[in-house]
Amino acid sequence: MENIHITRDTITMRYPASWWRDTWREALVCGNGHMGASFYGGTKIQTIMVTDGDLWYGGVEDTLPDVHEAVGRMREKMDRGEYKDASWEIVRELKEKGYRTQLESCLPLGDVKVEIVPKKTFRDYMRALQMDTGEASCQWTDDGVGYRCDGFVSRADDVAVYRIRAEKPVIHANFYTDIHRNPGTPLPKDCACIEENKTTDARDGYLTYQSVNTDGLHFGMAVRITSNGKQKVEFGRIYVEEASEIVLTIRSFIKESDSDGTEKAIDYLNTLDQEYNILFERHVPLHREKYDSASLEFGGYEGKCNEDLIAEAFSKEQSPELMEKMWKYGRYLFISGTDENANPFPLYGLWGGGYGLIWCHNMANENTQMIYWHSFVGNLTEYHRALFRYYNDRMDIYRKNAKNLYGCRGIYMTAGTTPNVSTPNQVVPVIMNWVGAAGWLAQHYSNYVSYRPEEEDCIRNEICPYLEEVAAFYEDFIQYKEDGSIKLYPSVSPENTPQNFMPPLTEMIAHPMPTTINSTIDLAIVKEFFTNLIHLGKQYGMYEDKMDDWKKIIDSIPPYKTNELGAIREWQEPQFEDRYDHRHLSHIYPVFPGYEVNSVDQPQEMEMYKKAVELRKIDAQTGWSMAHMASIYARFDQGEMAAECLDNMAKSCLLSNFFTLHNDWRGMSITLDMDPAPVQLDAALGYVNAVQEMVMYSSENLVKILPALPKRLEKGMVKNFQYPGGSISMDWDKEKNRFHICMKAARPHTIRVAVPKDIHISKWEGKQVNICKCDGYMELHFDGMGEIIEADGIMVSEK
Repeated sequence: MENIHITRDTITMRYPASWWRDTWREALVCGNGHMGASFYGGTKIQTIMVTDGDLWYGGVEDTLPDVHEAVGRMREKMDRGEYKDASWEIVRELKEKGYRTQLESCLPLGDVKVEIVPKKTFRDYMRALQMDTGEASCQWTDDGVGYRCDGFVSRADDVAVYRIRAEKPVIHANFYTDIHRNPGTPLPKDCACIEENKTTDARDGYLTYQSVNTDGLHFGMAVRITSNGKQKVEFGRIYVEEASEIVLTIRSFIKESDSDGTEKAIDYLNTLDQEYNILFERHVPLHREKYDSASLEFGGYEGKCNEDLIAEAFSKEQSPELMEKMWKYGRYLFISGTDENANPFPLYGLWGGGYGLIWCHNMANENTQMIYWHSFVGNLTEYHRALFRYYNDRMDIYRKNAKNLYGCRGIYMTAGTTPNVSTPNQVVPVIMNWVGAAGWLAQHYSNYVSYRPEEEDCIRNEICPYLEEVAAFYEDFIQYKEDGSIKLYPSVSPENTPQNFMPPLTEMIAHPMPTTINSTIDLAIVKEFFTNLIHLGKQYGMYEDKMDDWKKIIDSIPPYKTNELGAIREWQEPQFEDRYDHRHLSHIYPVFPGYEVNSVDQPQEMEMYKKAVELRKIDAQTGWSMAHMASIYARFDQGEMAAECLDNMAKSCLLSNFFTLHNDWRGMSITLDMDPAPVQLDAALGYVNAVQEMVMYSSENLVKILPALPKRLEKGMVKNFQYPGGSISMDWDKEKNRFHICMKAARPHTIRVAVPKDIHISKWEGKQVNICKCDGYMELHFDGMGEIIEADGIMVSEK
């Protein structure tokens, strides 16, 4: 029996999952986009937690009453300067009318429990995840005999598969199924029906488990167990003795209207091959196609285990090896946790192992967007189709939201949603009074058009209907001052409160007064949205009758103002003072995630954004905010600062399996304090984007090559990174003064390319090179699809 094969695409750990009670937090996770499996435990007791991205429980979607007249009263009070009272106007009326909507929680489907009888003391334990194949493994020796366990979730056959092997026929093990439980933590009361309706069974070669969800529908799984040992059924378990190989094949089901789901699952399992290797070989090509859609490597690879990489980062700074592995791991989570036809990737991915988990929903005031930022440059653009389908399918609800809350046409969404709850929820001013969620998400729709302009059917039937509804809302919602300038109100800078409206430190109030006029992010979203929509309209010959109205809106937005410290104001109106003790960086939107300001075209304007980020307090940050800040510093072309943000994230919010947390839980100095620290995988995906931003900036008319490369990344390569016109592959080595780039066109286009001053390119070569050298960049013209332009350069090391 071979040992686990370790490559650059493997992450390894010397210890089992160890988080007390919630061991699932440090599991090795696998998924095929909708079915998930978390493998954790030790050499004796192991758990396979099975999950499904469409299995949620609880939640209440109430009928939204018409309270739009409250907006008029709110604005009247705000005009009089009565901001605190005005902030509660909509919320107060909703509560008076008894409105109650509650988001759902993700529901673990169930556990397969494994108990292996030990012989003596284990030695040489290791666990590993092969990111390029999606296989999780662990191995050890016991009494001189090697043991190994492997598992994956099949993309080909839609099952989870687990195998236990030993070098000799010495495996004695038993298996059973159960509701997912965390030791010492009782199930909440709203899960009582799941416990009450649970049934498990063991029969010749099969385990079954099923229950009834809070919606009355059945869910569960069947497990086929095959081995080369002796099998028997006792006490609701399957016992296997004297085996050298045992294979478990798990078929799950959800939303069945009757109780025959387990029989259907067994029937399906009977159609599949029993051999692990055959099932695995069917799965791997489908997984690798997605995993290899882009690639990245940095110099300095040593093959260290996760614990050593994290300890090194905690003590000093993270290594290039950790940065490379985090980029790969984040992408692995993404392609395993969603796909084009599934729900969008939520904050726990497919692998939430608790009940009533905090923030397990889709949150569109930062987090959902962060999860998808990396996908354009990382050549996973098509994954946005899940996002579009999710929000477009709920358009009727969003129209009612807009009408009943604000008296507007178009759509309004609160930031938080779950698959079956889309009416306004989290009924507090910081959520209800922010109208920017739909507009911010619209950036992803517009970017999709930039990267896939030939998909006209998708553009006209999925993208444009959404954008048209967002436009209609803004057309009705936007107000104007006497001088003709825009007056957006209510307006919120997500989750922040102006400093002069903060209560004394003795009063602990979350989000005390977020409701303002003209927050910078809201203005930036509106400006970006209508700019993109006008561009799309011209590109596809649409909206000619709307262009003048939309240009008027853009023209009504004044230049952004700075405060007395020279930083861009978070709220553009002077009655709202900036507050720096906060995690969100919303007012930096024009630089990132927007494209309004960049270091090539507006280098001086960048200074006010740099000042604003510099003033943010480190102990107010979170895992995801440091990933966000790293991307911002990359847009500033400040590679060392970007890397430092990722260092801080690795020091404070990284678990041994590379799951990311909302905050540090150990009382250190980097993040805000919250116990227990929730898992938030948006930080892992934001990390992927930050690394990409350090290596390449991509917009519709400008590409920056290696714009924010820290010293530690002096050697590396990327393949198949995308920009709107095509793809880019490059490699560099500062020690050898070598640089090479290859650009391949996806369609005819012209693009500006900015190269750092320490890279000297003497000549670009291609079939028909058409280059215009300008101040700070070169302009390259591609005549057709597939055309390649390459260049070699000399990297001049800093002295």
